[in-house]
Amino acid sequence: MIYALVLIGSLLQINAIYCTSMTNTSADDVKQAVNFSGKLVTHQGQEYIVDNISINGKYKQIPMYDKPAHNSKPILNEDSKQTEIKLENNPADDFTKTKIDLSEINEISVPSPETVWFYQKKERHQKLEFTEVVVTTKSNTKTSYLVDRKTRINCDSIDSAGPQEKQVPLSAVKTLAIEGFACRTMNKNTTTTCPIEKK
Repeated sequence: MIYALVLIGSLLQINAIYCTSMTNTSADDVKQAVNFSGKLVTHQGQEYIVDNISINGKYKQIPMYDKPAHNSKPILNEDSKQTEIKLENNPADDFTKTKIDLSEINEISVPSPETVWFYQKKERHQKLEFTEVVVTTKSNTKTSYLVDRKTRINCDSIDSAGPQEKQVPLSAVKTLAIEGFACRTMNKNTTTTCPIEKK
């Protein structure tokens, strides 16, 4: 009797885990409430018409650090063969943080993908790496920011065969133009308020 109860309990637990794994999807698989569309051009020369654009899975409140007005001179790292600029302070602790919404920008560009901005407290400490991005707002104001080097653009390229999911590392992006957005209707039987108002 005890063995039967243990067996039933185990089966119920396995079933719960299976059901949870089937219903959970990764952030990349989920379509956002707001569908941003535009054009992506890479430093490798590819051009894509894209939609479902997000940055690290976000379309609003995307954290970026204000690029310092003064910095050390770029130095070529002989090991990595990349140009590096050393930061005297940790951006996460000491820099002004700005939160960007895709609805407020015209374009994001990466002018020098081969240049790595980094902060390292001491020689054996973790090296934090950043990439410079230039954000052009709807009012044509251009501002330079530093973003975590591991940041990626998530989007779907529009193709005659259907949408092709893309994950583009920041270092590959030359320009990402945001040309428009539309709110998705998640369920035809319910009316949902769009989280972004068109201006």
